[in-house]
Amino acid sequence: MGRVTRPVQRLIIIALALVLMVPIGAMGLGRLLGPSPEEQAAEQTAENPDDRPTADPAEQPPRPDLPRPEEPAGLTEQSAEGAEATLTYLLESYDYMMSSGDVSVWENSVDPNCQVCVRFLDNAEVLAEQDGYLVDGAFEVHSTSFSGTGEPPATGTVAADFTQEPSLLVDDPHLQALPLGEESGQLIATVAWDGERWRVTDMSIAPSGASDAGGAADAGDQEDAGDTAG
Repeated sequence: MGRVTRPVQRLIIIALALVLMVPIGAMGLGRLLGPSPEEQAAEQTAENPDDRPTADPAEQPPRPDLPRPEEPAGLTEQSAEGAEATLTYLLESYDYMMSSGDVSVWENSVDPNCQVCVRFLDNAEVLAEQDGYLVDGAFEVHSTSFSGTGEPPATGTVAADFTQEPSLLVDDPHLQALPLGEESGQLIATVAWDGERWRVTDMSIAPSGASDAGGAADAGDQEDAGDTAG
């Protein structure tokens, strides 16, 4: 594959900016919490590809060869545990999806009308088309909670406290990889039972300090009111 053109380079960098609760240029999920000074500099360089150092593709960090994560049984259980397992699975399969371009690990667990979710899928596909990939960046889910409606629940909100390890984004094999730092926080996802499995209908990063189930429910109410940017 030939060198990626500048317009396409900008596409993948800007496409990776997932603007949810705060309007920042963020690459990847954890960066929604706010970029470090080093990452701000990397992003500025990324938006000006002519200023980025070139790289020999043979000397780039190798694409990770990660196994496809197995789906837990909970994804098809109409319960609080099933809803929590769904969001946990999405986070823990993120590094595999972004390194391989295989979006099937997310497709069955996200609603096609979830704009944020679709953006994640598009990012992974575009990155793969450009021979790009993510190195590291695995998520660790420390705890989850669920607030639902109905018995058994048919809709609800899942909160997941997470940490994402540092990573390298190889968006163009001919340019220096972009370093992304470690992040941690809480992800809020609204979910709905489709008759067979849980699907995420929206996602956002919780405001700093909102780590209890009540805070998760409040965030879900805000999303339903359309207060988050999609």
